[in-house]
Amino acid sequence: MSSLTDGTIRNAIKRVEKSRKEHVLADGEGRGTGRLVLVLKPMPKRVTADWMAQQWREGRRTKSKIGSYPAMSLSDAREIFKRDFADVILKGRSIKVAGDTRPGTVADLFEAYVKHLRESGKPSWSNVEYCLAMVAGTLGRNRLARDIVPDDVIGVIRPIYERDRRAMADHVRSCVRSAYSWGLKSEHDYRSNSPRRFKLVFNPAADIPTEPKVPGNRWLDEGEFVTLYRWLEHPDAPVHPPYTRAVRILMLTGQRVEEIARLHVDQWDAKERIIDWSKTKNGRPHAIPVPPPSRPSLSSRSFRTSTDGSSRPPRTPRSP
Repeated sequence: MSSLTDGTIRNAIKRVEKSRKEHVLADGEGRGTGRLVLVLKPMPKRVTADWMAQQWREGRRTKSKIGSYPAMSLSDAREIFKRDFADVILKGRSIKVAGDTRPGTVADLFEAYVKHLRESGKPSWSNVEYCLAMVAGTLGRNRLARDIVPDDVIGVIRPIYERDRRAMADHVRSCVRSAYSWGLKSEHDYRSNSPRRFKLVFNPAADIPTEPKVPGNRWLDEGEFVTLYRWLEHPDAPVHPPYTRAVRILMLTGQRVEEIARLHVDQWDAKERIIDWSKTKNGRPHAIPVPPPSRPSLSSRSFRTSTDGSSRPPRTPRSP
């Protein structure tokens, strides 16, 4: 059987419009192993034309859709069939497990990592997404992820550091390092739902040193603590009320900022005077009794809830 042409396809579509019968066009030889085919189906108002990879395996015929004609041209369909299916068919493997064999780009890697964080229920996913989106623009979103080297990452971090934003520089380094670490592990993880494989061989941010941690040696004494708390009750400068309430609850409970910022009204048991978390940062449930001074701050009006019932703290993204 000869190879297809656009003229052959157009003529076949016209025949199907008249006959109202399904027709299959094959591109070249290949029976016995597999080949590219175009399946034409009559519909009430048009004829659909779908590119399929077709395989004969263990006495059965299997198809896997590649795209639709003319949105996907004949040449593009041939290229994708050769790239993603031909070798799979040659090795006798099922085309059902075939996929895009191109190595992923920087954007593919970062987006897949953020999706992993979001689906894992990590509250940091939105912050990481914002950070990596800015980084991808500098590194080159369409560059292959495996082509990024330490100098590329340093080129992103150094300008931030030189603006004396050391914490931000270290945060960017950490996000890139974590994304690549996940990418390396996901390469052979059958549980990964990433549509691309990245073919990474190393982590370009792994050997970039972290910003030295300076341990704190200053804290509020009892008098300063009380002064700050009283000021938060009646500030002499404009402060958004939810912020003053949140800080007072933090001061009296000693909980993580993220957990207090995301408090939902359903977590406050006014009768038992307990705040309950079904899941915290370490993945475990947690509950604490609330001291009397903080109870007024935990009235229902203190909770900022969204329309879908979840609690979301205000977010002020910062640019690297």
